[in-house]
Amino acid sequence: MLDVRLSNPAASLFPPRMRKWWLYGMLLAAVAVAACGLSRLRFDTDILSMLPGDLPEVKGLKAQHRAFAREDEAILLVESNHGGSPSEAAQSLSKALEASGAVKKARWQPRWQEDPQGLAQLLAYLWLNGDPAEAKALAERLSAQNSQAQIEEVLESIATSIEGQDLAMQAHDPFGFLSHPAVAQVLASSGEGSAAFASADGTAHLIFVDAPQEVHGYRQAGEWVKKIRAESAVWETGEGQGFTVRMTGEPVFSSEIGMAMEEDLSGSIGLTLTLIGLLFWWMQRRLMLLGGLIVTLCLVFAVALGVAGWIYGELSIMALSSAEILIGLATDYGLVICQEAKVAGHNRKELLHASGKPVLCGAATTGVVFLALNLGGLPGMAQLGSIVAYGLVAAGVLMIVFYLPWVAKFGVNRAPADDEAKWLPRRRKSWIFTGALVATAVVVLMALGLPGLIYDSNIMRPRNSVAMQSFERMREKFPDRDSRLLRVIIEAERDEEMLARIHEAESRLEKGKAEGILLEGAIPLGWWPDPDWQRENAGALQALSKDGPRLLAEADEAGFTEEGTALGRQVFELLGKAVGQAGSFYPDSPAAREIMRLFIQRDEKGGGLVLGSVIPADEVGPDTEGYPRLRALNGDGIWLSGWSLFKPAISGLVKDDTAKMLLPMGVLLVGMMAFIFRRFRDVAFALLAMVVSTVVMLAVMRVLGLKWNFINLMATPLLLGTGIDYAIHVTLSLKRTGMCFKELWNGTGKALLFCGASNVIGFGSLCFSSSDALVSLGQVAVIGILLSMAVSIFLLPGWHARAAKGDLGEG
Repeated sequence: MLDVRLSNPAASLFPPRMRKWWLYGMLLAAVAVAACGLSRLRFDTDILSMLPGDLPEVKGLKAQHRAFAREDEAILLVESNHGGSPSEAAQSLSKALEASGAVKKARWQPRWQEDPQGLAQLLAYLWLNGDPAEAKALAERLSAQNSQAQIEEVLESIATSIEGQDLAMQAHDPFGFLSHPAVAQVLASSGEGSAAFASADGTAHLIFVDAPQEVHGYRQAGEWVKKIRAESAVWETGEGQGFTVRMTGEPVFSSEIGMAMEEDLSGSIGLTLTLIGLLFWWMQRRLMLLGGLIVTLCLVFAVALGVAGWIYGELSIMALSSAEILIGLATDYGLVICQEAKVAGHNRKELLHASGKPVLCGAATTGVVFLALNLGGLPGMAQLGSIVAYGLVAAGVLMIVFYLPWVAKFGVNRAPADDEAKWLPRRRKSWIFTGALVATAVVVLMALGLPGLIYDSNIMRPRNSVAMQSFERMREKFPDRDSRLLRVIIEAERDEEMLARIHEAESRLEKGKAEGILLEGAIPLGWWPDPDWQRENAGALQALSKDGPRLLAEADEAGFTEEGTALGRQVFELLGKAVGQAGSFYPDSPAAREIMRLFIQRDEKGGGLVLGSVIPADEVGPDTEGYPRLRALNGDGIWLSGWSLFKPAISGLVKDDTAKMLLPMGVLLVGMMAFIFRRFRDVAFALLAMVVSTVVMLAVMRVLGLKWNFINLMATPLLLGTGIDYAIHVTLSLKRTGMCFKELWNGTGKALLFCGASNVIGFGSLCFSSSDALVSLGQVAVIGILLSMAVSIFLLPGWHARAAKGDLGEG
């Protein structure tokens, strides 16, 4: 028990005249910390921030997203509804968007078609930077002895070619510059994204649009997206009749998630506070008590987010749900104080004696449980746990220091609670109800089985996401050539390091093919600047550049038009310039950079990322037992990437997290309960309450068709914390009142009923979130809290009763 002399904690430290100043100083310090921290707080709209960054699969996804998704570029998908030309429609919409100023540039066709010199510069770079054997072979084919045969061979191929793409390429390439192996990689990628603007079925066309200025944050992204949608809607009613425009891309996702976060945060917090306020008024009927509670809750919430701002700076969408959870839990302590005041009276010392220890012990125990979420591998859950833990510590202190004296002052003249404890079953009935409840749950679980466990990456996505629907539609129109295809991400900080890793990745892929792990594997060779190869190729290509006039004359004589030799003429010219910079040449043309972006993202100071691809064998796919063999290809800056890898990565994480969190958490909770209760019997009954609640919760989930996932599985420690919190309050109240059920019911019992209701409101508000992950967390938490509350209030007291004495109800 707390010493009654602690009715005012400042009393033992400061003389009476300084007590108010100490309290005011503490309040001002809390407000200052909160204000400064809140000013530093930012919201992270990246879904990948919810995942553990140390997993190889997550490293690959994050690296790919960071390099190849731009915040200032959106993608429009124009589809025909009546057989019209999507290409012409895309050109029309692009001009309309540029004319309105909604976009800086709208690209409805590859840049090199508008800027052929950019393609020529890229070809000059690829031949200079590529394998020296390829450059020597080209120089040999175009030598004075062989060039005529090369041109005649191209002419013959044109005459017999039936493929439109091959015919067009050869007609403009008498010298074979487009035969470079890297060009084949571009053509192989033409059905997988921005390399091809028109869909294979001719019904859809892509437009890539650039923002008029830099886009910072989801609010600016949202404003830009609104302008584009407004202009597109106007176009659809005019020139674009019969066409549908969809929009996706990084700024669209960012704005959608960010605005949904704001709506979730403002709407759910407002709803939570309103419902809790109404419930509080219904039980307490004092506006002053309600006003004091709301002020204290706002201060608690501000302190928690302020501390989070100092520690994290950026919060994920998962961590934002801590607001509703914290409000629900912190309200518990205020209600316990108010309800105990009806029984213990309004003497500050007696009220502190009745509620001080339960509030502080409950805050400490539940805070430890939430902090244990940091032992897991999910950053978003760790942030959530830390924020709630900080808030609970603040709530415990502020409720005792500020709200308890407030209740003692403004809660006077209320009629004391005098209800009979008829709702609480005594010893025998309590055990009968417990047995029946557990038996029913066991029968359900035996008949239906345990709730299933799913690892679906879709749960990470927003609900009813227009951006995701547009993205999925775009993937339908521009599918990967193989559904099993995975990306290979190579990252490095320096050019020399990147070249070494490219060769290492190539070696791993060749080994994977030899061992039957991979069916196919390709690393984009020749795209990353290689000074040694450039210097080695310089001699042969310089001679070729000087031979340009002779070769052009031969092509003209053979019948190639000036248009057919235009590309070759530009390549010869640019080869001469490139050779002069051998060792440091890198394309600066936007058209060349656009194509290169399909495979590499290079920083101005060197280093960056390279994007390759693999197709794994069926027996080592993500859903097979052989997946560890495929996963072994990761490491040292080389990562496999793809959402199909989500399941095996997260399933292993969940298993590890369960052991890392639940075991130490269980040991810690038992130790804390032993310290608080000082009696084995009390600890055993508290643990039994958790077991009963868990078994019944599993049965209810199975009946309702709810399944576990890696997010709501993290609700398990949360339920342990709230369950232990309820058990602590009930057990301490029984010990304090000498097993008086009536006093327990009128004080702690009714308070916990309200606490459970407020927690259900707090967690239940997650069910209206825009994130499926948070919805599933809210559903499981609501079920678990209701059961923990019911078992602690209605069954736990009867377990403690040693005999069915008639006076147990009267005290």
